[in-house]
Amino acid sequence: MFQKSGLDQLRVQKELLVLHSEVNRLLLAAQWQHLRAPQRWVGEATQTARRHPLWTAALGLGAGMVIVNTLGRRRAPIGWIGRVGQFASAILAVKKLFARADRTA
Repeated sequence: MFQKSGLDQLRVQKELLVLHSEVNRLLLAAQWQHLRAPQRWVGEATQTARRHPLWTAALGLGAGMVIVNTLGRRRAPIGWIGRVGQFASAILAVKKLFARADRTA
């Protein structure tokens, strides 16, 4: 008699563990989908840009300089005019990004 109740208790515990595991799996799947969503990353970048505008501007400037240097190495020397144009293009792209972020908020 004692063995049967003990086995029943173990069976119930096993079922609870399986259900708990299934719930955790579903929660992780939902969190993974949330993390993969592009809207989340855009929203996070917008919030960060608003909280730290100087850091964002500095990072944008640095990224623009890296792009200009990378493009300048691939091509033949294009002179200062071409480099200034590329740099201005990168700065305008960052400015448009901020303007678009302000409009969406």
